[in-house]
Amino acid sequence: MRLAGAPAVPEISLRAFTRDDAGRDWRSEATFLVDARGTVDLSVAAAVSGSYSGVSPMGIFWSMALAPEQANGRTIFVKENVEPNIVTFEAVSRGEVIARAEIVRRFCAVDTTTRELKIPNPEANADTVVGKLFIPAGPGPHPAVIVLSGSGGGFDIDKAAGLSRHGFATLALSYFGVPPLPSWLHRIPLEYFEAALDWLVAQPEIDSNRIGMFGISRGAEAAILAAVQFPRVRAVVGWAPSSTVWAAGGEDKTTREIIPCWTWRGEPLAFAPLPLKRFMWQSAFPVAVMKRPVMFVNLFRAALRNRAAVERAAIPIEKIGGPVLLVSGGDDHLWPAGEMAEALVSRAKHYKFPHAIEHLHFPRAGHMLRYPYLPTTSRYSQNKHLRGARFSFGGEAAADAEAQLAGWRRSIEFLRANL
Repeated sequence: MRLAGAPAVPEISLRAFTRDDAGRDWRSEATFLVDARGTVDLSVAAAVSGSYSGVSPMGIFWSMALAPEQANGRTIFVKENVEPNIVTFEAVSRGEVIARAEIVRRFCAVDTTTRELKIPNPEANADTVVGKLFIPAGPGPHPAVIVLSGSGGGFDIDKAAGLSRHGFATLALSYFGVPPLPSWLHRIPLEYFEAALDWLVAQPEIDSNRIGMFGISRGAEAAILAAVQFPRVRAVVGWAPSSTVWAAGGEDKTTREIIPCWTWRGEPLAFAPLPLKRFMWQSAFPVAVMKRPVMFVNLFRAALRNRAAVERAAIPIEKIGGPVLLVSGGDDHLWPAGEMAEALVSRAKHYKFPHAIEHLHFPRAGHMLRYPYLPTTSRYSQNKHLRGARFSFGGEAAADAEAQLAGWRRSIEFLRANL
């Protein structure tokens, strides 16, 4: 981004405005020194004040913050469809707007073909979309990647649409949170992912010998498990991954048994339980009295101390039939993704995993790693299952932006090289 032809003033402020798919306003502003030619070039100019500081060519994008009155408990930038985002820029000098411009930010190329994966929904007496396939232009057949969202459920549209710009057919697949799928993350059959793979390779534009998985958080757990189970998966990318199969985080009200997240042929996969009651007692005072957000990383670290259960529930990454790329943040407040990624690397080495395994770690980044240049200013959010309590993502806005960009670029290189 570059502003040219500025008047002879020492400083100019740049503002940016956009709206997310929930119709909420996001904005940023940064002040820069103007050079002798009346130019401000964001690739080299440092922001001296405002929503970010220092040199960051796309800082005006990732530093956008949500208007507080519009948060409604959900503080992340909402991207639920592939409609373009309009971003408006203003240059301000001495309180007066001296220039204005707009850009159209497209998440998939204009010549992308889309197709929907549907399943019957008896309650609605209709079919429900559970997968959204993006097919790039060109004769094909194309390598394909199934993209899985995390514990929020639904679709990871921004990553799937963006990835399709790089020559991959991408299937944004929901596995819970969309009726008639489970309403929350429990008892998800791995056969569901097998059926999605079958549907995907049956599409005429898809190369059935070049299929990958890309997941974040619990979606990374699912992607790795699917790759373990199904040999046709040739490469896996896991952002904020897990090395352990975890419980769903609740008990069956009838049997009082711990509810599993994943099943195979009707039986639960061996899982590590979560010490929820102890964690809730320990969190009660800081959350209820001191109004601090919940840090679920402490729950998972406590669970990891149950060595016997964790060993039984360890994901056998050595069974995957292709290379693995892991991306993590060192300040993840939802779970210890960096530690678990290293556990996967260690296990792969121990069992002489015949494929490459790579771990990109960003010490100051948190859990909420998304498509590059989306706003990274949200540090916490709320969940309806937490009775309105906030939970913390961890990380810093600038560090998350750096991790998203570097992780995204490496993920594309990795998938191109291995599919």
